[in-house]
Amino acid sequence: MNASTLWNKFWNSLNENNRAKLAFVGSFLAAIFISGWAVYTEYIHKADDKKTPILNITASGQGMAAQTITATAIGNGTAINTTGDVNLYRSADYQALQTELEKTQQHVKTYPDDPTFRQELKDTLKKLEDFKRDVLKLADDFNKILINTERLRLAKQYFEAGDYKSARAILDAESIGRDQVALLDKQQRLHTELAEITAQLEDNASEFLLKAKLTAIDYSLPDRITQTSQFFEKALKSARTPDNLFAYALFLQNNNQFKASEQAYQEALGDFRKLAAENPAVYLSYVATTLNNLGILVRADSSRRKEAEALFQEALGYFRKLAAENPTVYLADVATTLNDLGLLVRADSSRRKEAEALFQEALDDFRKLAAENPTVYLADVARTLNDLGNLVSDDSSQRKEAEALFQEALRYYRKLVAENPAVYLADVARTLNDLGALVSADSSRRKEAEVLFQEALDDFRKLAAENPAVYLSYVATTLNNLGALVSADSSRRKEAEVLFQEALDDFRKLAAENPAVYLADVARSLHNLGALVSDDSSRLKEAEALEQEALGYYRKLAAESPAVYLFYVAGTLHNLGLLVSADSSRRKDAEALDQEALGDFRKLAAENPTIYLSYVAMTLHNLGLLVSADSSRRKEAEALYQEALGDFRKLAAENSSVYLPYVVDTLAALGRAYLSWHEPQKALVYLQESATLLAPLARQYPSMFGDKQAYTLELIEQAKK
Repeated sequence: MNASTLWNKFWNSLNENNRAKLAFVGSFLAAIFISGWAVYTEYIHKADDKKTPILNITASGQGMAAQTITATAIGNGTAINTTGDVNLYRSADYQALQTELEKTQQHVKTYPDDPTFRQELKDTLKKLEDFKRDVLKLADDFNKILINTERLRLAKQYFEAGDYKSARAILDAESIGRDQVALLDKQQRLHTELAEITAQLEDNASEFLLKAKLTAIDYSLPDRITQTSQFFEKALKSARTPDNLFAYALFLQNNNQFKASEQAYQEALGDFRKLAAENPAVYLSYVATTLNNLGILVRADSSRRKEAEALFQEALGYFRKLAAENPTVYLADVATTLNDLGLLVRADSSRRKEAEALFQEALDDFRKLAAENPTVYLADVARTLNDLGNLVSDDSSQRKEAEALFQEALRYYRKLVAENPAVYLADVARTLNDLGALVSADSSRRKEAEVLFQEALDDFRKLAAENPAVYLSYVATTLNNLGALVSADSSRRKEAEVLFQEALDDFRKLAAENPAVYLADVARSLHNLGALVSDDSSRLKEAEALEQEALGYYRKLAAESPAVYLFYVAGTLHNLGLLVSADSSRRKDAEALDQEALGDFRKLAAENPTIYLSYVAMTLHNLGLLVSADSSRRKEAEALYQEALGDFRKLAAENSSVYLPYVVDTLAALGRAYLSWHEPQKALVYLQESATLLAPLARQYPSMFGDKQAYTLELIEQAKK
C-alpha cells in the first residue's frame, strides 16, 4: 500500500471536527516550514556574511482566529507596559503586511538563489516586527493620554477595534490645525491680557503702598499701625514683590512689630537672592541692604547677637565687593554697615577695641566721601563721631576723648543746621543730649551739663510744636535726662519731680496711641519718678506703686518679647527689692523680689554672659547686703558676696575701667559684714584690698571716689582697734 492510499484511508476515518483541527495544524506547520526553508537557504548562501542577523519569524496561519494581545514589548531598548487590549491581527494594516510576507515567502521559495527576494523577505519581516512593536507602544500611549476631546475618544475606539485607518482619519490634521491656530490665538490674547492685568495690579499695589506710607505718618490715628499694615497687606496681595515686602518690613521694624518684620524681611531676602543669582550687578546690593536691616532687627534680641553679627558680616562682604568695583556708589554702604556692626559689637564689653576699630573705619570712609561731597556725607561723619563718642565715654579714662568726638559732631551738625534747620535741628539736639550725659558724670560740671540738656530740650520742644507725633518722644526723653541731673541736688527735688512728671505724661499720651512703641518708655519714666519719690521716706508707698506699675508694663511686654524685655523685668524687680528692703518688716518680700530678679539675670547670662554677668553680680551683692543683716544666715551671705566678688573680678580682668569700682564696692561690703559679725581680722583683709584699688581712682576722679576712699580708710581704722 503506498503512502497516498494510507493517507486517504486515515483521512476518511476522521470526523469533520478532527479533520478541521488537522487542517489547521498542517497549514501552521507548512508556514513554519516555508519560512524556515527561506532562512535556511539564506543562511547557506550567506554563511560568510557576519552582519546578517538571525531572523525571529512570527507567522499567523491562514484561518487563524483573531487574537487579543496583552503584552510587555520592548522597542528600541525601552520597556513598554501595555494594559489595554489591541486587535492587532484583525487590523487591515496587519493583514496587508501579512499578505506581503506571504508573497515574498513564495518568491524566495520559487527563486531561492535570488538575493533580491531574500532581502525583500528580510525587509518585510522587519516591517512586521516593527509594526507589532509600534502598535503595542501606541496602545500604551493611548492608556496614558487624557481623553478630553471627541476626536481622541473616537481615535481610541477605532484603534482598539483594529481600525487604524479610521483612527488616522478622525485625527484630521487640517481640522486639528484650525483648532491649534484658534487656541494659539487665544493663548496670545490671554498672555497679553495677563501682562496688562499684571501691570495694572502693580499700579494698584503702588497706590496701596503710598496709601500705607501716608497712613503711617498720620500719628493722630489710634490704630495707625493696624491701618497701615492692612494697606501694606493689600499692596502685597496685588504685587508681592521683594521691594514691596522690604517697604512693609521696614515699617514694621520702625514700629516694633519685630516678628512680622522679620518674616517680611526673610521673604524679601529670599526673592532678592534669587534675582541676584541671575543678575548680581543689579540685585546684590538689595541682598546686602536687606541683610543689614535684618541684622539691626535681630540685634535687639540679646540672645541672637551671633546671628545678627553673621548678617552684618555677610552684608559687609557684599558691599565691600561692590565698592571695590564702584566706590563712588557703595563706599557709603560699607561705612554704614561698619557702623551698624560696631553698635552690635559695642554691647560686648570685652570687644570694645574691636567696636572702636569698626567705628573708626566707618569714620575714615565717611570723611573721605565728605571731602568730595560734604553736602551729602558730612551728616554721616557727624553721626559716626557721635556713635564713637558714646563708645569711648563708657571708659571713664577716655572721657576727654569722648567729649572731643561729641564736640566735633556738634560742630558739623550746627554747620548743617544753619543751612537746613528742618532736617538737622534734631541731630543737634540729640548730640547736645549725649554730650550732656557725658558731662553730667562729673559732679563739678553739673551746671554745664544742665545748659546742654536745656538747649537740647528747647530744640526738641520747637520741633515737637510742629510735629508732635515725631518729636514729643524726644522732648520726654530729654526731660527725663534733665530730671536725673537736677535730682542729684537735694534742694531741687521738686523741680526734678516736675520734669519727670512731664516726661511721664508725654509718654502716656504717646503710648495711648501707640503702646507697642511707647509703653516701655512709660515704664522707664515711672521708674525714674519712683526712684526720686523713694528718697522721701514718707512717700515710700507712692514710690512702690510707681515701680509696681512699671513692673506690670514690663511683664506685659516681656510676655510678647522676652528676649528684649526680660532684662527690664529683672531690673525693676531689683529696684523694687531695694525699695522694700528699707522696711525691716518686709525683708522676706525684698528677698523674694531679688531672688526672682537673680533668676531672670542668670537666665539671660546663660545665653550672653558678656552682657548680663555684671547684673547677676550686682543682684548677688544686694542680696548679700539683705541676708547679712540676719546673723543666723552668715554663711549664706558670705556665699552671695563671694560669688558676686568672683564675677566682678572676672569682668574687671577684661575691662578694669568699667568693673574695678564694683570690685572695690564688693570688697568693702564684705569688710563691713565681717565687722558686723565681730571678725575684724577678716574684715581688714577685704577693706585693705578695697582701699588699695580705690586709691588711684580717688586721685584721678576725686569728686567720684574721694568720699568713698575716706569712708573705707575709716572702716580700716575701726578694724584695727
